[in-house]
Amino acid sequence: MALSHPRANHYVFPLCVFAVAVALRIAYLSHLRGLPFFDHPIMDASYHDIWAREIAGGSLSRGEPFFRAPLYSYLLALFYSISGGSYLLPRIIQFALGGLTAVITFSLTRRLIGLTAAAIAGLMCAAYPVLIYFDGELLTETLFIFLTMFGILLIDTARSRQSLLFWLAGGLALGLSLITRPTIALFLPLAVIGSFMVSKRRIVGALLLITGIAIPVVPVAVHNYTVSGEFIPVVWQGGINLYLGNNMAADGWSATSPEIRKDWWGGYKDMIAIPRSEMADEPTFNQVSSYWSNRAFDYIRKHPADWLTLMLKKSALFWGSLEFPNNQDYNFMKLNSWTLRDPVVNFGTMAPLAILGVILLLGIRRRLVFPYAFLLAYFAATIAFFVCSRYRAPALPVLCIFAGGAVASLVDLWKTRRIVRLSVCLVALAGFALFVNANVTGERLPDLAQSYTQVGKVYVERGNDTAAAEYFGNALEANPAWGEAYEQLGLLRMKVADKDAAKELLTRATQVQPDMATAYRSLAMLELSTGDPEAARRAIAEALRLAPYLEDSHNILGSIQRQEGDLDGAVASFTRELELNPVNWRALANLGSAYEASGDLDSAVEAYSRAVELNPEDPDITYVLAGLYSRQGKHDLARSVIEALGSHVPQDVNLRYNRAVVLQRDGHMEEARLIYEDILDMVPAHEGTLVNLGVVYARGGEDGRARELWLRALKVNPSNETAKRNLELLDQPD
Repeated sequence: MALSHPRANHYVFPLCVFAVAVALRIAYLSHLRGLPFFDHPIMDASYHDIWAREIAGGSLSRGEPFFRAPLYSYLLALFYSISGGSYLLPRIIQFALGGLTAVITFSLTRRLIGLTAAAIAGLMCAAYPVLIYFDGELLTETLFIFLTMFGILLIDTARSRQSLLFWLAGGLALGLSLITRPTIALFLPLAVIGSFMVSKRRIVGALLLITGIAIPVVPVAVHNYTVSGEFIPVVWQGGINLYLGNNMAADGWSATSPEIRKDWWGGYKDMIAIPRSEMADEPTFNQVSSYWSNRAFDYIRKHPADWLTLMLKKSALFWGSLEFPNNQDYNFMKLNSWTLRDPVVNFGTMAPLAILGVILLLGIRRRLVFPYAFLLAYFAATIAFFVCSRYRAPALPVLCIFAGGAVASLVDLWKTRRIVRLSVCLVALAGFALFVNANVTGERLPDLAQSYTQVGKVYVERGNDTAAAEYFGNALEANPAWGEAYEQLGLLRMKVADKDAAKELLTRATQVQPDMATAYRSLAMLELSTGDPEAARRAIAEALRLAPYLEDSHNILGSIQRQEGDLDGAVASFTRELELNPVNWRALANLGSAYEASGDLDSAVEAYSRAVELNPEDPDITYVLAGLYSRQGKHDLARSVIEALGSHVPQDVNLRYNRAVVLQRDGHMEEARLIYEDILDMVPAHEGTLVNLGVVYARGGEDGRARELWLRALKVNPSNETAKRNLELLDQPD
């Protein structure tokens, strides 16, 4: 038969590995598409999604150096451009890349060790549930792992064939990997050293490898220098990540720091705001990174014993069977798909074999120089920061190679009847399995409360508050002390004006999680809306104590001060909010209101104008601006901003009134009349409307209707001089 031919087998095995990998990923896709995260990315995935859509929309640069490595987001933008923004196409391509990674793992293992090891390694990589899961996420893992394994395959091909072209190609793949995720950086010098060791034309091979690496990196570095004037080879986030993994509060697996908020954007803003507050001048991007790396090194220098203990803990976490979450929790996703649930191949079964393989294959270490170098470098790079399932994932295919080698070695020992050595290996394997699965750190996986809350927040953004409340309830069942779920439920009650229930829930959030700044901020908003500025002030003060750079907190404080009549304090608070977030249009509108109340109309107009620029479709602030222009006698400007707004009408009665006043002054009587009548339908005793609508009718010759309206105005306010004078004029003979 044709299939028995060795040449046919050369293709049959990798095709089978690819088919298994893709079939499992398609099965997972059928489950993934039913989850809200499929078309509503969160955290890092959301960052990539937003950035990619900006690029697809034509914004190729944000005008600042890259905070995150750019390649994945640019490729994602390409997929969006091809598919019209579909969330399906990127997943399909990533599933194909996951299948190719399994094939690369098979091919590399067959060349380095043999067919039996390759079959085991390839199928492990194809069926590994963590890899399947990440292939379905809009994260860098799939692309990074593929490029890294492809690069290792190419430079190993250069080693075996002594081909200079493959050194260049391998460097190019590794350079692309570097601009996908810079944690491969520690492997690159080892790869160059390895090329010098194994290439017959040592210097040429090493130079070609370096050249290949530089080709994709140089444009990134040039972009960063062009927009910032700083030398930033790829990204400027290294310092903050180093600190998050090395500080007094670090637990070894999460991005934890007492000063920095745990949510994605909050943490990002804090890491910039904190060094900015401590430096005399505006810090550069490198200075921000250096500030945090210096903080990490200070901790290491001052607490060497604690840091060494932490590093040992990270090492144990790296080799432990538990999958600690970073973004969405893999352990939560297991509940939704059988492809991830209770797998035969997992870290607890594969890692002991891999450790045994690392030892057994030392005899051919020169042949395995690049897998050994990568495993060593990537292990060191991971524990330098923090260890979680996502950051350990790129090591999995290489671990599969060593695991496959271990199985092949055990089979060979059995076949050759070397029972004593086989027994020793099996005892060692049992010991490794005990170590990997024993959870020697005692660190426990987080419960699923955060995942349920994340689902609930997605449903809130979709407008399905009923489903959101159900998931927040599930979060509290998983963890009755999960403050964020109480806060989110409180916000839902605020939306339906159930202020008593909202206050109870928000207060409960602060009780179970006293350091939850956002709950205090929400409580302050609630207290302000109920007319208790003193309670609101206490709540917002606590929020700012816990998180000095918490978004909208200074805006809320300014609103409290505005309500209390402290206009100078309100202006200062709104200004502070705008220093932290210059695009907060609500803070600009509030600042304009404070200036208006203090009589500074020019400053009020400036603030409202900026607010309208940021949010041109909001009718309320637009009509306030029109009213201010009218008060300054700038009727043409008032008319122009109203005309620019189009058919939108403000929701606030007073703002509608301001709109009608502007229209009336400019002679648009019919438009003004319609608005005045609409206001009276809602507020029959609106004094100013009664007077002005009477004027409109009088000018239209409808004296009877005008008289009726002015008499109604006098019933509302008997001392209204305008209504009295108009009636007197109406009664005078012609």
